[in-house]
Amino acid sequence: MTSQRIETGTPEGDALGFTEHLFSGWLELKEENRLCLHYVISREKNEGNTQNLIRRWLKGGYEVSVVMPRPIMQHILRKFRFIPAYEYLPDQYEGSVEVWHSPGRSCSYFSSDAAVEAEYGLS
Repeated sequence: MTSQRIETGTPEGDALGFTEHLFSGWLELKEENRLCLHYVISREKNEGNTQNLIRRWLKGGYEVSVVMPRPIMQHILRKFRFIPAYEYLPDQYEGSVEVWHSPGRSCSYFSSDAAVEAEYGLS
């Protein structure tokens, strides 16, 4: 499995809505539809930008994982019914780390944007 590191301030980050004027951080794109957010800081706190970013990714059909989310991020992830787990990511961290995953995204359960919106309460 190949992965691509994407940072804010890059064309790849901008294409995903991970823009430098709203965020600082980095993520990985794994395969074509899996995003793993390792680090994010919203430049405009309490404006809903992080929540809107995650909503955009889910609506776009991405499987989303967030590594070691802070309590405020956990609050956002609970709204989208993310599931916490522990994993080994030896290329980035020693030992196991907490990783929250978007639910049900690895199966072909969702057949339309409406189904995704209904499942995640995005409408």
